[in-house]
Amino acid sequence: MVEERLSGGVQSLEVGLSVLNALVDHQHPIILKDLSHKLDMHPAKVHRYLVSLIRMDYAKQLDDGQYALGDQAWRLGLNCIQHTDALQLVQSMIYDVQAKIGCSIQISKWSPRGPLVVQAMESNHPIAIVTKVGSIMPLVNSASGRVFASFMPEHVVRPLMELEWQAAAQSSYPLKPQNWDEFLALKTSILEQHMALAQGDLLVGINAVGLPVFNAQGVLEFCIVAIDTEMFLPLDAQSEKLAELKSAVAAINRFLQNR
Repeated sequence: MVEERLSGGVQSLEVGLSVLNALVDHQHPIILKDLSHKLDMHPAKVHRYLVSLIRMDYAKQLDDGQYALGDQAWRLGLNCIQHTDALQLVQSMIYDVQAKIGCSIQISKWSPRGPLVVQAMESNHPIAIVTKVGSIMPLVNSASGRVFASFMPEHVVRPLMELEWQAAAQSSYPLKPQNWDEFLALKTSILEQHMALAQGDLLVGINAVGLPVFNAQGVLEFCIVAIDTEMFLPLDAQSEKLAELKSAVAAINRFLQNR
């Protein structure tokens, strides 16, 4: 195949990447007609590039005919997130936190679909609770989700939370908080304490505590979550592990904000 070249580059590759960029920018599944309008490109031409992106797993076609990002695109994004400067700068401090408290540690960053787990460390105990890297955590009843839901703008998080409440209602699953008003009451406490707890809310018998980490501009950079059984991670006011975790994350925040 003869490749079109422009200024030393490959024009066909650039066009294909513009299709991929449009999928990334849209953030939600999209029909071919709307995608071609967005790109100002004939639908047949857009379709040809979509076929190639699907073959390479950078895009996928859903059952309803819409197009969305494929797994390889998400893996690429995850790899970039894992190597952000702020997270890399405090890696040794995060490992020190895990070694000090002995619990599983989960690091989450925000993605268009919700909190994305970008790093996970096992606990020192025989039975470890570890969340798979690449998992999207729920906003309503996970510690990391509650942190992001509290510190991020309402127009960003509320639509995703409403979807979780709708899904819970359809499956008769008891989800707490049960609605936006109940969440607002919880949010007040989270903002005051700079900490979100989940005591058996996501998994029975499992405690989790999430703390926000901010960058030098005061923007939420990622969330650190400690996870373990009720025995190994008590969340009462006298918990030494909770105090150590809060102290360690406070040190991480000071380090990043004073750079």
